[in-house]
Parts: sequence; C-alpha cells; structure tokens
Amino acid sequence: MSSGSEVQASPPVEGLRERKKRERGQALRRAAIDLALEKGYHNVTVEDICERCGVSRRTFFNYYSSKEEALLGRADTVFDEEDQPAIEEFEAGGPHGRLVADLEHLLAFIVATRMEKRDDMHQYHLMLKQDPSLIPLQMSRMGNNERLFRQIIQRRLDGTSSAPVDVMGAQTGDGVDDDIEVSPRAEAVAALAMMALKATFTRMRRVDGDPGPVIDRLFDELRSLFREEAD
Repeated sequence: MSSGSEVQASPPVEGLRERKKRERGQALRRAAIDLALEKGYHNVTVEDICERCGVSRRTFFNYYSSKEEALLGRADTVFDEEDQPAIEEFEAGGPHGRLVADLEHLLAFIVATRMEKRDDMHQYHLMLKQDPSLIPLQMSRMGNNERLFRQIIQRRLDGTSSAPVDVMGAQTGDGVDDDIEVSPRAEAVAALAMMALKATFTRMRRVDGDPGPVIDRLFDELRSLFREEAD
C-alpha cells in the first residue's frame, strides 16, 4: 500500500472568518444554480441571486464577477474555495515532503470535498443538461482549471508558492502567474493527477466512503506499471 493513506485527507485549520466567507460564496452559487433550474439560465440576473440570498450587489461582486462565474465557479481557482488551503499546503511542500504521497493526499482531499456535496453536484449537472448553451462555457472553464493545475505542480517542483487566494476577490499578491513556464515533468504529473481524479470520481459514483483507498489503489497500479516497464 502506498504512503498516501498514512494521513487522512483532512483540511488545514480554517478560521471562523474564512469559513463564513466560504459558506457565503457557496450559498450564492447554490442560489444561482437553483434559480437557473427554476427559471432558465438566460432569465436569471445578479439581482435575482442577491434577492434569493438577501445580500447586496456589492456583496455578490465581492465573491463573483458575473452570474456565469457564480454558476460555473471562479476562474482564479482550480477547484473550489475550500480546496485552496490544501493546494497551498501542497505547493509549499507538504504534508509529507514527498511529491507523489503529497499529490495523493491532495487528490483524496479534493474528491472528499466533492463527495460531501453530491446533491450540489447533481443539481449542477441537471443545470447543464437543461441548458446545453452552458456546456461550451463549462469546457472552457475545465481547460482553464487544467492550466492552473499544471502551474500548481510547477510551483511545487520549483519550490515556490502562489499568493493566497482570498474568497472575496483575486489573489492577494500581484496576480495569477499566467505566463509561468511549465516543464514536461509538470505536464506529465498534472496529466496523471487529472486521470486519477477522473477514475476516482467514476468509481466513487458507485460506492460511498473514503476516497483515499481508491486513490491509493490507482497510484499503486501506476507505480507497478512503471516498475514493470523499467525492468
């Protein structure tokens, strides 16, 4: 068994302020998706979302730049806001100090947060099915996420970290590293990680429980395959 399961996929400690911000952002996104299912995506306005959540337009724009971003997720984060502390920990060299074990830990955490929101994911997929015009936007967002994930891997390999992402706005540093040069090694690691995520989600649709062992098994199979090819 791989070392990825030595530590359960638990998030870094989150402060009360950060939790409240995250929960407000999630409420806005949930309201946007519910309204899109009720009224149709093109008939939903930012004002509708604000009214549903009881917040001002100013508050909405502290979290999202548009209704599309509220529906599909923010463009400056790879996954969801609650994943950001774990991503920053990975970039900084944690939690184990070994690339593959840390990647397993990160992916297990990301899958676990998704499994806790199965109902939200179901509503999201219903929205895409109801309005296929959103699919090109979703595909574009997925491509952007993959690009950002390759940059995360590269920063880990380089021993650098990005500026923290504030839930109420963009990164707190000088901005996103749009022009970061990604090495073939980072490309390969990111591709394997995305494959492992996809395979894990496929398996987890059929079972409940901790995704850690599923990811462990996938990485063990990859290690075995590469050892076999090297012999």
